[in-house]
Amino acid sequence: MAVARCVRQTLRIAAILAVVALSVASALFLIGPTSNLYPVAPLQPLAVQFPGGKACVRNPELADELAILESSRIFEIVPAGQARKVITLHPREDLPVCGTPILFTWFTFGVASTKIPIESTFSFTVVENGVASKHQCVLQGERRVSRLERLYSPFRSDVRTWGGILASEYAAGRVR
Repeated sequence: MAVARCVRQTLRIAAILAVVALSVASALFLIGPTSNLYPVAPLQPLAVQFPGGKACVRNPELADELAILESSRIFEIVPAGQARKVITLHPREDLPVCGTPILFTWFTFGVASTKIPIESTFSFTVVENGVASKHQCVLQGERRVSRLERLYSPFRSDVRTWGGILASEYAAGRVR
């Protein structure tokens, strides 16, 4: 009798552990990993805020590029007619990325982390007093993909990260 009761208790505990393990596994599968963008190298801050001065943007319909330029704080973006500098943004060109490393993250249900190098060419033309100069920069970052990135996701913004990288490249003199 005592042995049967011990076996029943063991089976109950095993069933509870199986249900908990299955619940955790299915929750991990349904939630899935997320990703955040990080700079590849340490960022160099601008020596002064808005070193490029006041400027207006000719084509604000390129919302992502405009947001990156604004978050870089290279120029103080003002409405049209309030600045001598006029910036024409060009569409950002993202270089192709190999997605193979993401497979490892997916096979481990997002537990294993993956780093994917990302490069994006950011360019714009500045016209001041009838003289046009084209500025171009290759922004380098890395996308980290894992379940743990979900914890940082509310605090990260790709636009702010790209803006920080652009400002760092500008401060280092790599915007040509």
